[in-house]
Amino acid sequence: MDTECCGANGVGSTIVLASELVSKQTSPKTRSWKKSLALLLVLALTACAPRSSTSEATRPANEAPSKATVTVRPTAALTAQSDETVALVNGTLVDGTGADPLPDAAVVIQKGRIVSVGSRDEVHVPAGAKVIDVQGATILPGFLNAHVHLGFDQSRLQAWAQAGVTTVRDLGVSPSPDIFLRRNSLRQDNRNARLVAVGPLVTVPGGYPMVPWGMQGLTVTSAEDAVSKVSQLLDDGADVVKIALESGSTFGRKIPVLSAAEAAAIVQVAHQRGTRVSAHVLASQDLPRVLEAGVDDIAHMVSNSLSDDMIARIVKAGIYWVPTIELWKNVGSGGQQAVSNLGRFVAAGGKVALGTDYAGYAAEFDLGMPVRELEWMLEAGMTAQQIILAGTQNAAYVCNLEHELGTLEAGKIADVLIVDGDPLQDIHALLNVRMVIHNGEIIRVTPAPPTARPTATANSLPPLSGSGGGRIAFSSNRDGNYGLHIMNSDGTDQWRLTKSLYEDRHPVWSPDGTRIAASRNEPATDL
Repeated sequence: MDTECCGANGVGSTIVLASELVSKQTSPKTRSWKKSLALLLVLALTACAPRSSTSEATRPANEAPSKATVTVRPTAALTAQSDETVALVNGTLVDGTGADPLPDAAVVIQKGRIVSVGSRDEVHVPAGAKVIDVQGATILPGFLNAHVHLGFDQSRLQAWAQAGVTTVRDLGVSPSPDIFLRRNSLRQDNRNARLVAVGPLVTVPGGYPMVPWGMQGLTVTSAEDAVSKVSQLLDDGADVVKIALESGSTFGRKIPVLSAAEAAAIVQVAHQRGTRVSAHVLASQDLPRVLEAGVDDIAHMVSNSLSDDMIARIVKAGIYWVPTIELWKNVGSGGQQAVSNLGRFVAAGGKVALGTDYAGYAAEFDLGMPVRELEWMLEAGMTAQQIILAGTQNAAYVCNLEHELGTLEAGKIADVLIVDGDPLQDIHALLNVRMVIHNGEIIRVTPAPPTARPTATANSLPPLSGSGGGRIAFSSNRDGNYGLHIMNSDGTDQWRLTKSLYEDRHPVWSPDGTRIAASRNEPATDL
């Protein structure tokens, strides 16, 4: 907090009156008294010392709240383990269901899951819970990016997580016997975004992605072979399945593609096993294959002409669309057509899940919160609420995780993004990350924006009566320095004790994944 526990607030150098005057000339007896007083004041100073600018303000649930403003700050005590009970209060809830925002909301997290959520007056906060006042910030579910590549990388996963994208779906790697073991290992660290993995794309010999990219897939040669190999893929640990229905028109060539029987067999076995199927398609010519197979989502918005009839059929079938507009903009052609197609699909009642195809083309993509994709969704005519739904509830659906993630509801995994501002009014507020909670553990906290406060100075405080007309005062500033001052009547220091605190700085990441502050933990230093 940037308030003094002795009662005065200040920005910069703030001085709080503490005791009566001490004369400049003192006898040995008086010096002894002054020394004792100073010791007592030092002890008081230690108790009243302002927290560093990155400390967390909390109180037990059974303790009466202070009238002072409590600010979200990082501290070792609030780097919550997944078995710790934390209550977020005084926030505006945007829960990912599409419901209207709820002011003065509370979310209680225990053992990595949400145990209650709703109006503060209706939510019971257990005794002993760490209560965090988010000061009117917006509380949302952690976001999901449902189409990325190169996700098997700790630095990228941490960059996503730090931006509040707590889950990513990697939609294709070359076959490897340790794919899912690597995924499982990366999931052990809550600093990493949760990795959902399909493994290799299911295709045919000579099909996409071998042509045109040279990337190997899992090839099948018949419906029976497809059932056998996809069953084994799921046994090995694939979270969802991705099939290639790309016939090559986008590349100006003919590419072999799964037969209708093979594609339908893959979807059937996946659904029987309780998971979902995503289809790679780039052009509208291949959309009839998508409908015939009965897949659950389309991995790209098509970049050529899309008929109203086809849109209506896809909406009726309940197939979600993952637009990846950022891909088309990076390719340099088809982007505006894809934006237009997306707008018409949404206007027709279609369901959209956020996905960018990160690293799916040799160009720069947003790492972290995919703000450019969000902007193009706005351009397509989507509302901020629809965009938030695309990045939470709908993206969780295509990841086959809608029962665990995507909304802030009791029983679900506690993946939470807290931002300053109102993303329903300005989607860019999603970049103003205040806190990220992943699996119930706080993995990022950013100090709240500073607010102007009145400043008290030594000369503005009324002098106490006494022979010297001086004061004993505490001081503090935003740099974490504080001190005890025995002052002369003219405001100069007769005696001074100061102390510098070095905050425990956690790694801080910019929205694009750039690390902007190192981690350090330095001891306090007497000056």
